[in-house]
Amino acid sequence: MKALFFFRYVLARLTYLVLRLPVASFQAEVEDLWGLEPNERLQRLSCILNKNQPKDAQGVAVHSLSELPDRPPMSKADLRAMSAASSTVASSFSRHTAGTTGEPTHISLSRTELAQMLAVRAYCYNKHGLKLGQREARVWGRAANSLTAKIRDFLLNRKVFYPAEDGAEETVEKLVKWSPEYLYGYTSLILEAAQIAQKKGLKPRGVKAVICTAESILPAQKKFIAEVFGAPVFEEYGSTEFDVIAFECSRGHLHLVNPWLWVEEEEDTVLITDVSRKSQSIVRYQLGDAVSLAKADCSELGSMCSIEELRGRTAQQFAYINPKQKFHAVVFGRVLDSYMRNFNDCFRFTIRQKEYNSFYFYLSEQPSLGMRHFRSWISSELITKLELQQDLNIVVSCDNAKAGREKFTYFVQEIKS
Repeated sequence: MKALFFFRYVLARLTYLVLRLPVASFQAEVEDLWGLEPNERLQRLSCILNKNQPKDAQGVAVHSLSELPDRPPMSKADLRAMSAASSTVASSFSRHTAGTTGEPTHISLSRTELAQMLAVRAYCYNKHGLKLGQREARVWGRAANSLTAKIRDFLLNRKVFYPAEDGAEETVEKLVKWSPEYLYGYTSLILEAAQIAQKKGLKPRGVKAVICTAESILPAQKKFIAEVFGAPVFEEYGSTEFDVIAFECSRGHLHLVNPWLWVEEEEDTVLITDVSRKSQSIVRYQLGDAVSLAKADCSELGSMCSIEELRGRTAQQFAYINPKQKFHAVVFGRVLDSYMRNFNDCFRFTIRQKEYNSFYFYLSEQPSLGMRHFRSWISSELITKLELQQDLNIVVSCDNAKAGREKFTYFVQEIKS
């Protein structure tokens, strides 16, 4: 078995070489850049930026980091328009994302740029005892059924598992039997796999780490997943445009890890500039997520700057008591996490608001102490935390389909303006 694992790992690494993706050399550059003193790194980034001179949202070239605060933010629509009008560097690879609006955004990448992305991922994995190319269980949506996708997954030493809908239990059994060295995927689906594994008494062996991406994960959920798979759980924050942006260290800090990205925090969205990108100009790009950045006294991974709080998509940030009184939806996450920790429960959930002061909680399964207890406790906690003088209209139901299966946000705002 060990010989097979090693052979598949070597095959995956050879695949990168055949595709002329110098991941190892760029991984060394990532290490080098994060090893520099802060001022020295800023000078290095400014030099790269000045050499490439990417254009801002108005088509004006940027020459240094000091110019960035005065440049206009770039929307996804701006990026699409600039890419359509540009005929600069030919790209060898591309990615597509629909985003929150459903409008497709095309991301162009040269071999160098893709290799840099993979190098950042390899750097993060290496810090946790993993290597890019090891046996990966990708807990994702349904695997593409094309021959190309099957060959790609085989060469990259990964297999896609979709533990949802009919056949979920069989899928999790196959996942455990496949003996992955690490799991990577949507938090909701990994949590679903963990719950099924626990109920069926499955004992995963040899898992070195679980990496949750694309969705928020609560501490109680992280603890549950770690216990089931017998491995530490790490959170990744990324996007189709940049791949890995931040990665969690063993001390729990979500460090910025891509040394070629300049990240700015604004009230309603994070702004990202890629100083090394040549195939597309990405300057002060509005990713659509609101984050809080802070300096952590930790140099374990990447930057000393980490994401203290990831508040998610700006379109889904606020819940309303009335047209003038609102609160940040992150409060729901904190209260639900507190409930799970206090009563040793773990489940998936989605909260929808269709009317003022009314909230519909959809749970993947019934809480161990019952729906009435859950509703009473949650209502009391929310009223206390929000210092409300009125009751909340809370409706709770056990609806596995609405509790989130694939990529989702735990709060959905549906009030019609």
